Amino acid sequence: MMTSPIALQSLRDAAVLSGGAGHDVLRATGKDRVVFLQRITSGKIAGVEPGQGSQTLLLDVRGHVLCRLLVFVREQSLRIIVPAGQGASVAEGLSKYAIMDDFQIVAEAELASLAVLGPKAEATLIAAGIPVPSGLLGLPLYAHADVTSDAHGPVWIAHGRALGSEGLCVVAKRPDRDAIVQALLGAGVPSLPGEMAEALRILALEPKLGSEITPDRFPVEVGLAAAIDHGKGCYVGQETIVRMRDRGNVRKRLALLRLSGADAPKPGDKLAAEGQPAAGVVTSAGCLPGESAVALAIVATAVPLGAKVDILDADGKLSAEVAAEVPPWG
Repeated sequence: MMTSPIALQSLRDAAVLSGGAGHDVLRATGKDRVVFLQRITSGKIAGVEPGQGSQTLLLDVRGHVLCRLLVFVREQSLRIIVPAGQGASVAEGLSKYAIMDDFQIVAEAELASLAVLGPKAEATLIAAGIPVPSGLLGLPLYAHADVTSDAHGPVWIAHGRALGSEGLCVVAKRPDRDAIVQALLGAGVPSLPGEMAEALRILALEPKLGSEITPDRFPVEVGLAAAIDHGKGCYVGQETIVRMRDRGNVRKRLALLRLSGADAPKPGDKLAAEGQPAAGVVTSAGCLPGESAVALAIVATAVPLGAKVDILDADGKLSAEVAAEVPPWG
């Protein structure tokens, strides 16, 4: 098995296999599929051409985030990618609004995903027998294509980004997906260890469902402002989002904390800063080999970038600096 430093170098210079928890894959059909999702979710769906895609959010009526959706436009359907385990709840949540709409959504349970990240992701998959369209990694984010592999059958490939790196998401039938993974590993492509992947996600300020993205938080508090289209009409939760934007009353934002040592905090640990005894809360923590620990936190906007904070737990406190942030409105 490849060691962590080798995997990290491969991510920077070549390609790595990033398994993670994977995704649930949904298919939306019906003549109203585009206008329906445009009306219900926060992002831009209408006008996206086949072969392209976008990100959007399913919010509750109060504007809290229920799930982030990646929507890919195909000729006769939409393919929707959501975090693993969320397919059923997203399908149910969308379907309840489709009262008079010609809109159907089902889970493609026979499909599974994998991600190949790094600048040589395209060449790496081609070497494994996947005929990736030339230049797909250079097209805009969420560009995608259907191909057929002689060894692995029908495969769908999309340009994505995860852990701070560009790469390709591959979706195939589960046995074919597993065979692709084995082919990559057999060719010497390193698999990114889970703890390293988590640290890279934190360093890239990428929010995760269940950690940063929870049903009590607004998208602008967890770094998801880019998934809001402010030029569109109404969508579920819009009233709250517009009120927050127009009044400028966002009090929290997603921030990266860099600690002074390798000791990592725990999710749920509270933050305190000068003049701000309740400065925020840690949501995720991790550490790359040989480096200081890092954490993601929901931090009060009154605590500026570069500020020193104390992370408090039952055993005492850890010192950290607010090293980076995602401004509430991007």
